[in-house]
Amino acid sequence: MVSCPRMPDVQLAHLPPQARILCLRLSALGDIVFALPVLDALRQALPQAQIDWLVEDRHASVLQAHPSLQQVLQFPRRQWTQSGGLGRLHKHFRQLRKQGTYDLILDFQSNLKSALQLCFLSSKTKVGFAKPIAREGAHRFHHIHAEVPARCHRSRRDLQLLQRLGWEGNPNFHGHWPLPPAIPPQLELPSSNFLLFHTTTAQYGQDKQWPPARWAELAQALYDHGKQVLLLWTPADRTKVEQVLQLAKGCAQLAPATPSLTHLMQLSDAADTLFGTDSGPVHLAAYRGTPVVALFGPTDAVVYRPPGEKVCVVTPLALDTPPPPRDRSQASPLMEQIPVEAVVEAFLQQRSVSECAN
Repeated sequence: MVSCPRMPDVQLAHLPPQARILCLRLSALGDIVFALPVLDALRQALPQAQIDWLVEDRHASVLQAHPSLQQVLQFPRRQWTQSGGLGRLHKHFRQLRKQGTYDLILDFQSNLKSALQLCFLSSKTKVGFAKPIAREGAHRFHHIHAEVPARCHRSRRDLQLLQRLGWEGNPNFHGHWPLPPAIPPQLELPSSNFLLFHTTTAQYGQDKQWPPARWAELAQALYDHGKQVLLLWTPADRTKVEQVLQLAKGCAQLAPATPSLTHLMQLSDAADTLFGTDSGPVHLAAYRGTPVVALFGPTDAVVYRPPGEKVCVVTPLALDTPPPPRDRSQASPLMEQIPVEAVVEAFLQQRSVSECAN
């Protein structure tokens, strides 16, 4: 491992007005969303700065239309494990070298994957997290480290990198920006108000699963309230989603296909409310302003609560009680403790508050 020499503290106020800044957060989708408030903070501090972001290609469309970014650099994760992948990886690292010197690099990933990128990026000020948040030796590639309080929300944790550089502004935990108008294939939005369900979890987060029968019961309950329920799906998880669809007995339908994250954002932007567990699509919808009802069990709502102003969290735990250690390989008993009635009540209360505000 290469160990970078330590340097005197650098402050945002010391950077030139048109400083070149790179945000480094490759994955996952939810973690990218949690880091987005940093862009508003940087614009507060340096309105004329050129801000770039390095991200995995599978998540790049979330950032490509963001008004605060000049350039979205893509790590070819989808390609480098395929035939000829090493050549593409080599080309990627050559392109990083051609970016020239940045005035500031902010490493929100702080693991081996981001450290590999830092090897090919030039800057005298690379800022990341201190251990234990920095893992796999990533701290050796940073010039400045940020300490993070215990049970700190992920968005506030990422802002610690700026606070380490003297930032004292007001954070903004939601944002909405126009999406590209034409993305083939065109997304056909439902003609009336609708609710979205995100019922699946990633393979490494199976403990966050809510039973399919509960999702079906929730669909039936909301259908009885006159609501149209649509189930999000991808080709990879369609079989699981159709299980919920079958159990719902006509009270739910499959949502329009969302072949890209841009399509997903268009659909969730139009939804009346999105229901889901702790997941990237839920965090993204919440950040962009869609009302969200989020079901939390084995993950800590204090740390991972969806950002935004229209979020209701349903959890069997008191907020001052952190969840026990996770077993990601199977559904958590805590998810079984979330009754359908509590989710419906949370939705109705959220609707009531929203109607009063309007």
